[in-house]
This record gives sequence, structure tokens and C-alpha cells, in this order.
Amino acid sequence: MMKSIKCIFLLLLMAVSFGLHAQESQFIKVSSWESLLSKAKKEGKLVLIDSYFIGCIPCKEMDDEVFPLENVKVFMEKNFVNAKINFMTEELGKQLQIKYGVTGFPTFLILNGDGQLISRFLGYKDADQFLKLLSEAMDKSANGLVLAGFSPELNVLYPDFYTEMFKARKSMNPIEVAAYMDKNKEVMKEGHALPFLLTKHINPYWNSYFLENYAQWEQAFGKELIAIKRNVVIKEGMKAIGTSRDDARFASFLKEVQPKIVLKDWPNVKLNAAEHYYLNLHKDAKAFFQFALENANDDENKLVYLSSHLNGPKVDAEEKRLFCEWMKQVVSAGSGYEMLTIATRLMLAQNDLEQAKRYAKWGLNKSVLLQKDGSYFQGVLALKK
Repeated sequence: MMKSIKCIFLLLLMAVSFGLHAQESQFIKVSSWESLLSKAKKEGKLVLIDSYFIGCIPCKEMDDEVFPLENVKVFMEKNFVNAKINFMTEELGKQLQIKYGVTGFPTFLILNGDGQLISRFLGYKDADQFLKLLSEAMDKSANGLVLAGFSPELNVLYPDFYTEMFKARKSMNPIEVAAYMDKNKEVMKEGHALPFLLTKHINPYWNSYFLENYAQWEQAFGKELIAIKRNVVIKEGMKAIGTSRDDARFASFLKEVQPKIVLKDWPNVKLNAAEHYYLNLHKDAKAFFQFALENANDDENKLVYLSSHLNGPKVDAEEKRLFCEWMKQVVSAGSGYEMLTIATRLMLAQNDLEQAKRYAKWGLNKSVLLQKDGSYFQGVLALKK
């Protein structure tokens, strides 16, 4: 009897131990900014900050679907000191939100042990895409590349209207920002640059200044932070085309803007401008899909959210065909799980079983890699002509 009790106790202990081990996280508890950087420097690692808040759905999806994967966990532990910080409730998180102008979640910040920001990216990422972004940041660090617009110091002097945007959730007044910029000409100085970048539209003069110095802005502060500013500035510039449809003037506008944009960014910038012009302003999805087909880039996110447009009651067969032809130019074996699911479904709707099975094969491979449900893809692969 005593042996049985001991055996049961041992099994329970093993179960508890296993449960604790299974819940172990690659994220450490941060006591201070200085200690976080010191730990990274001592261990010869980079710092990865996962900024989140309770109630953030993509943050929770990263917690549930990506961070627990063994290959992700091992890679993060080997190469990074990982800190998960609530940017809404933790004091350090509030400071970092202001310093780095974080307005979307989750935002991932990667720094070296000296506190220099190497890269930042936003939103849910499939595990393979997440690891790719981490690897790219490591390569940048190895080559001495940093976003030099951000200082290593945590405390930076900002105008009150900027800090109030975060503390009181109060939007900045463009007129007040313009007056501040007119007075303080060192716009690329960190304390001035963040208010400038996070005020989407100030006035035509400062919009022009931004575009004329676009390459410097991106080099200093990173692609992700300036992308929102860039898209708004370009939309403001498109107002000169007028409210009537004028495709020739739109084409002329693109030619005028192109030399100001970094070459590798132009495909995305051009497609964003076309989406605004054809789809948002003139409600001509067919024209936009034709433009996208002729100017396809690697922006899967646009395909994902625009796929819902095809469910509208007035969408005709030609619109669906153009969308799918555009999609074929973008989707590959390396595409995201959601994109491959959408692509498979749309090709089935187009009665193109061969293409649907191609996407389903890629989707099944991706589901195994990401440890996600692959039953939908298996079902499609089992279909007969």
C-alpha cells in the first residue's frame, strides 16, 4: 500500500514537473532598462522586446501559435535576451512606447547591448516569417547597421504635445506641430523627428520636405515607422489630381513622385497609391486589380484583406478573374498560412483544381512547419476532377 502511495506521489510530481517545464518561456522578467541591456551585452546577444497589451488579439496569437514552437523558442533563447513588456501598464513599457513611437501591437523592437535600435516590425507573423525577420536583424547587427535616428538613451526631451498623445491619448494638433517644426529646424533630431513622423499630415511644405529627404528618414528611423507617414503624404499629394477621374494625371503623378522614393520601396508605394486612386476614390476595383496584375509586388497583406472584396454582391466574374491572376503573381511556397488558405479557396471557386492543389500542397507543408491544422489542404488534395 505504501509503495502504491509513493508511486502515485512520484507520478504526480513528474506530471507537475512536466507541466512546469512545458510552461517555461523564453521571455525574462525585466527589472530595469539598464539590467536588460547589461544582460544582453554580457551574454553577447541582442535584445528582443515584444510590446503588447492585454486584449491585443495578434499579441495573443503570437503567444499561442508562434512563441511555444520549439524551433522558435530555441532560436530566440540562443540569440536574444527576450523581454515581453506591457506597453500600457508597465512603466518601462510606457517609456518605450514614447521613445519608439509605438502605436500598433505587437511591435517587436530589436536592439544591441549598447541600446541601439537595429530593427522593428509590426503585427502577427507566421513562425517562419518571424524567424526570417530575426535573422535579418542579426545580419544587420553583424554588419554594424543600426537605426541611428534613435539614441541609446531612454530619456529624450520631447515637446509636451507629443508625450500627451500617449499619456492622455490626445491627438497632436497639426497646426501646433507645424509651428514647432518651423521654430526648431533640426527636424531629424530624435525629439523632433518622432512628433513629425507620427503627425501624418502637417502641411504641404512639410510634406514636401519629407519626400525630398525620404531616403534619410528611412535610413535613420526604419521602413516600418515612416511607411504610414509616407502613404498619407502621397495621398495628400494626389489631391492635386482633382476629384474627377483622370488616369493620365495619376500616371504623371507617379512619375513625379518615383525619383524621391527608395528604389526597393517603390513597388509597394506605387501599388498603395493605385489602391487609393482606383479603389478608394473612384470605386473601380476592376481597374485596380488590372493595375495590380501589371505591377505585382510581394505584398501578401494587401491580397489577404482585399480578398474579402470578392464576397460583395456586385462583384462580377471579370473582377474575380483579375484578382486571381494578380494573386498568382504573388503567392509562392513561402507564402503565409492564411494567404495559402485564401488562395486555395479562391482557385477552387474559379474551378481551377490544378492551381488549387498546388496551393494546397504548399499549404499542407506550411501547416506541418507551423504545427497548424492541415485538414483543409488534405481535403483539397484528395479531390478528383
